[in-house]
Amino acid sequence: MIVGIIQARMGSTRLPGKVLMNIGTTTLLELCLTRLQQSRLVDEWIVVTTDNLEDAAIEAICTKRNVRCFRGSEWDVLDRFYQAILTLAKTPSTLVRICCDNPTHHGEVVDFTIREYQRYRLDYFSNGNQGPEYYEDGITSEVFSYASLVEAWKESSFLSEREHVTPYIKKSGKFVCGWRKFSDDFTFKLSVDTPSDFSLNNALFEQLGNDFTITELIAFLQKNPGLLNLNNDSVKGEGYIKSLKEDKKVR
Repeated sequence: MIVGIIQARMGSTRLPGKVLMNIGTTTLLELCLTRLQQSRLVDEWIVVTTDNLEDAAIEAICTKRNVRCFRGSEWDVLDRFYQAILTLAKTPSTLVRICCDNPTHHGEVVDFTIREYQRYRLDYFSNGNQGPEYYEDGITSEVFSYASLVEAWKESSFLSEREHVTPYIKKSGKFVCGWRKFSDDFTFKLSVDTPSDFSLNNALFEQLGNDFTITELIAFLQKNPGLLNLNNDSVKGEGYIKSLKEDKKVR
């Protein structure tokens, strides 16, 4: 069983409430759900959010969309993932991690990462999250075994490891990991971290509609590179960089 887990919360530091901001007439969260659910290989999608009062709105959207939602720790996202599986899912063989600040993401990328993971019989595979060689900001999927999640949950002791879920899996040396980009032509910064990122995404969906593929997105941006000036002040991976600077042992 393959379970896709989308992490979402209202309490973003740089752009509070972004997951329920509208792009056109659709919230960012619902865009993510609609586009990711085009995956043919994920058996079930789960949204994991916090138990903060403000995140009840995320749970309400999930209920409306018939998507299961788990609410847990705000800072310990790794525990949130682990507890969500224990509570909501049959024990899966494979997990897919997605951040909800990626409205341009698409099921075709998810399926690509799953196939690569299966093809090479890995413990972990991603098309991004490993700069500078492997960055596909805005369409990153991480695929990993349930066994590796359990091990990470037991052993991760630093705040950065628990906040970002997979660093222990990638760095401990215990797991076979692999990376490959979905497309070498994807060089953009499309995750929504700042108001300027949101402006770029809003412009993209206004021009392309809601049902474009990543191949169509790349072709459009290659023809219209000036749009990328809308968020040229935004930094790839800034959240993780900040976590490493402020890191501390928590367990």
